[in-house]
Amino acid sequence: MPGLTWVNGCLVAPGQPCLEAGERGFLYGDGLFETVRLYDHRPFAWPRHAGRLAAGCRALGIDYPEQEIAAGLQAVLAALAPAGTAPGDGAGSLRLTVTRGANPPGARGVLPSQTLQPTVAITLTPGEPYRPEVYRSGLRAVTVSFPRNHRSPVAGLKSLNYLENILGRREAAAAGADEGVFFNLKDELAEGTASNIFLLLDGKRLVTPAPASGLLPGIAREIVLSLAGSLGLTVSESAVTRRGLREAREAWLTNSLLEVAPLVSLDRTPIGDGRPGDIAFLARQAYRQYVRHFFHHHLS
Repeated sequence: MPGLTWVNGCLVAPGQPCLEAGERGFLYGDGLFETVRLYDHRPFAWPRHAGRLAAGCRALGIDYPEQEIAAGLQAVLAALAPAGTAPGDGAGSLRLTVTRGANPPGARGVLPSQTLQPTVAITLTPGEPYRPEVYRSGLRAVTVSFPRNHRSPVAGLKSLNYLENILGRREAAAAGADEGVFFNLKDELAEGTASNIFLLLDGKRLVTPAPASGLLPGIAREIVLSLAGSLGLTVSESAVTRRGLREAREAWLTNSLLEVAPLVSLDRTPIGDGRPGDIAFLARQAYRQYVRHFFHHHLS
């Protein structure tokens, strides 16, 4: 089944023009996005995503288009439902984009008008986001050559300004790696180009960089933090040095599509014994159990 796209009230056919030339998301990256995983055609943890998106809109001074988003989600999921046999047994992802809107005809310049109507675009892509081999073999990362500016006012936002992440991922691909890892201006671990990072330091102590290190606090990260105690782990959000990373016995990456996946090397140096660890496996199991409980609770 092909993907679905909904923009400002209309389902859009593939290849059909759907944005104005003055769209500020296109011109300046003036907006935000969320990526939501689907399980059995149902969006997971949408209230968390919506809360983060609303907070990001407040930070940027964009009127949060709550009603338009709700209508778009309903339209996309309703269009998906009749198929019932989408690839991946109902697995997939939603990409939800909110921009400040389109400049009026003839208007130009960086400063936005105060009367813009936000643009809302929702794209659905069916199928499993990652191959099973990712979890069996683990992921490899390299350090991105330039630092993350942890002092930037947009460092903690899921903004459309994604060029640093794109450049970092290109560096990783050129090195034959799966992910690029950012360190900040203080040479502290920040995040991956599309992931948060967890380190198991001594078998029971789990650490992940704090938001002040210049990262986007992910939804999957938030869930793993809440599950750590059930795995017998103590967890902290704190600054992580390169030495701390070298001392890790295990590591894993998280994002909403990836869930929890082991990280087995950085810059061709093994993390731990260079193989997916037992605790990473248990963390992913716990995450999957959380997903099942989420849908049971919301359907009961």
